[in-house]
Amino acid sequence: MSNSNTPPGEAGWSDRAFHLFRTLLTLLAVGLCPAALGAETLAHIYQLALSNDPQLRAANAAYKIGKESIPLARAGLLPKIQGTAEFSDGDGDTASFRTLNFGGGIPVGAAGDNDDETEYYALSLSQPLFDLPAWFSFKRGYDLDERAEAQLAADQQATIIRVADAYFAVLRASETLTTSLAEQRAIGRQLEQTKERFEVGLLPITDVHEAQAAYDDALVNSLNARSELEIAFEGLEVITGQQHSELAGLSSQFPVAPAEPADGDAWVKFALTNNYNLKTAQLAKEAAEKNARAKKAEHLPKVTANLSYSNTHRDGHFVRDPDGAVQPFAEDNEPTVFSVRLDAPIFTGGLISAERRKAYQEFVQAQEEYTLAQRNTTQEARSQHMQVKTDAARVKARKQAITSAKSALEATEAGYEVGTRNIVDVLFSQRTLYQAQRNYANARFDYINSLLALKEVAGQLSPEDIGQLDKWLDQQQKINKNPPETQQESQ
Repeated sequence: MSNSNTPPGEAGWSDRAFHLFRTLLTLLAVGLCPAALGAETLAHIYQLALSNDPQLRAANAAYKIGKESIPLARAGLLPKIQGTAEFSDGDGDTASFRTLNFGGGIPVGAAGDNDDETEYYALSLSQPLFDLPAWFSFKRGYDLDERAEAQLAADQQATIIRVADAYFAVLRASETLTTSLAEQRAIGRQLEQTKERFEVGLLPITDVHEAQAAYDDALVNSLNARSELEIAFEGLEVITGQQHSELAGLSSQFPVAPAEPADGDAWVKFALTNNYNLKTAQLAKEAAEKNARAKKAEHLPKVTANLSYSNTHRDGHFVRDPDGAVQPFAEDNEPTVFSVRLDAPIFTGGLISAERRKAYQEFVQAQEEYTLAQRNTTQEARSQHMQVKTDAARVKARKQAITSAKSALEATEAGYEVGTRNIVDVLFSQRTLYQAQRNYANARFDYINSLLALKEVAGQLSPEDIGQLDKWLDQQQKINKNPPETQQESQ
């Protein structure tokens, strides 16, 4: 697996070309995967995850939500045009009288039936001239937009980690099952030999009991390992939404080496510059700051220009009581009005002040969370770099431990044949050998997991790493979900 970790270009976090580059790498990594030709590989599982993983789909939806931040914020600065149309038809009794004070008080007026129709059309345009809160909200929209991009990149990297962890969890469980079955068979053979020697009087019954207990324990371990393998396969199904029955195993030639560059400070620098979760926290802080400034500016007046045009046409007739005389009428009104309006909040019941204080504390919270994210990123980069270095050394040591355990088992078996060692020594040596094999397999998978985690915290993880790992998967090593059953009867 390649350990090249050259930092990406400093083009900026909102550069959409970076996401296009990631997409092209994804297509390159998964397009060359001949999954249909044999056991499924890591690249094929990753390709399925890109289409079917609900967590990634939710992240894509959250990204699209975040990309609407600029249009939503920009709307507060742009003009608004509104049209209105109304038609009404009225019919009813009408009475209107008034008294004239000359001539002894003479009532003047009329009563009757009024029937009229009104058509009304209006078009209005309003444009904010001075709205400082809307301006800060607009600037905040750019922070939220970039934050959505950084969060999506972080979620994409998390998907790579989850797919790799789930895939190698299957391989890890398979290695455990393989060594557990081998241990069970070896102890079973030892139990048979012990029984035969007991029957001819060469061994005491206690040796038979010791071997039987060891075999029963090995049988239980095999059953547990088989169950863990099935659970690991189901973990893949959660991500891909599909059943998997056969995966390609990890080649014995897989290279293990410390991460490059070897300097831990270089990885810290990469992380502080490129870590997506850190960038998300930074943009959240900047967005909170602008929101606090917007809420503070709510105390200021707002100036809005308005231009409106309307057309009202009303006609009908009035039937006067009691003579039934018909009086038609008509009315037309077509004004065009321009106005400048100033709104100043004088007292809002404490609402604006409370929102200002709340927004400021949200900014303080985001600022402290960013500081914490910086410290966590620094610490995680150092610890993950050290973990990769440690895991690489562990793989080498675990491999040597297998050789030592084999030699110890051979010496113990030889001593058992001549009577200088007992059955307990042999069983212990056998367990030590198979435990060494399991430890070696686990060390290799731990190394892969820690290396991917290091690249993630440094912002260096990409689909290309899936392709690099995929090259070291061996189609000849088939990991089956339901391997053949082994003999499980008590010996």
